[in-house]
Amino acid sequence: MFHHTLARFLAAADSPTADLYFVNACGDFLLGGMRRLGPTVFAAGDTRLVMRHDLRAEPADGVERVGRAERAVRAPAGRRLVYFIDDAVEQGVRDACLPFLYRQKLRLVERDTARRVVPAAAAVVVSSPVLARLYSDVAETHVIHPYWSEAIAGHDHFARLLGGEGWIDVACLGSAVHRADLAFLWPVLGAVLAAHPRVRLHLPERQRVPPALAGHPRILAIPGRGWTIYRAALRPRRFHLALYPLMDTPFNRARSVNKLIEHAVVGAAPLYSRSWPEAWRAGAAGAGLLLGSDPGEWRDAIEGLLARPGEMLGLAGRAGELGRALNRPGPQRRLWAHLMEGRLDAAA
Repeated sequence: MFHHTLARFLAAADSPTADLYFVNACGDFLLGGMRRLGPTVFAAGDTRLVMRHDLRAEPADGVERVGRAERAVRAPAGRRLVYFIDDAVEQGVRDACLPFLYRQKLRLVERDTARRVVPAAAAVVVSSPVLARLYSDVAETHVIHPYWSEAIAGHDHFARLLGGEGWIDVACLGSAVHRADLAFLWPVLGAVLAAHPRVRLHLPERQRVPPALAGHPRILAIPGRGWTIYRAALRPRRFHLALYPLMDTPFNRARSVNKLIEHAVVGAAPLYSRSWPEAWRAGAAGAGLLLGSDPGEWRDAIEGLLARPGEMLGLAGRAGELGRALNRPGPQRRLWAHLMEGRLDAAA
């Protein structure tokens, strides 16, 4: 009982996964025959869609009670299960670079759900080709990209920068899960802040700032200790540079194209770790700089763009074009309509 209570506590009541991979693109399906049984569980006809986990699902046909909690545990006779996952769960459980509580969430919530649901799933949907390879031998497998319903940003916020005025806003939009990924960059970020009094650094509220920079007046938190508040706080913000450093780990190599779209939503020129497989899209399109693990390489890239704001604007413009090309609701709508027994209107 304690095990399940802890797992339910770790399973958030709102879900970026459900928004980015279903609700943003297909919210109207909920008005036309689909039911939402919980933050990450949906039902249409005889099909259940479980996204990451099912620990907060409400009671419904085909949902089995476990103590006082309800979980969509298995597909009863005549029903189908579809499973969606956007993290390399098994790899994350073993990844000491991830925060302890996040690894426990992966172990107690997502891994337990996957072990129950995947063997009975008619199809598994994932967010990257790397993940698809992990499931291709156990079920029919599909890959989809996330979809942000927020518009891809324009670049009017560069106007003052091109005139040599105003703040230069730099963002690291990785959540607290990325603490270890960001660690090697803190000396660079401290040096950039010291050398450039117009630079402001923006971080999600849960990111930890090292003691040497704690309380720095130009390190600003993006509010939101949960997805819904964070998303609302991010929506009006615009940045000039966005940094996405990633350690070269099996967990990180399975990440989706989400940051390519998110950076376009905030109008930024992005810098990516080249070890991330999806970074090739940005590199091929001239829509981001791809960098290694040497802090000096990141500092040179940041300093170079700060010295050449026109080049930064060009990079941001191409990043916006790439984000727009990736951020399409149609593929999600068609796939979910197909997998949810073809009962839903899949018009793009």
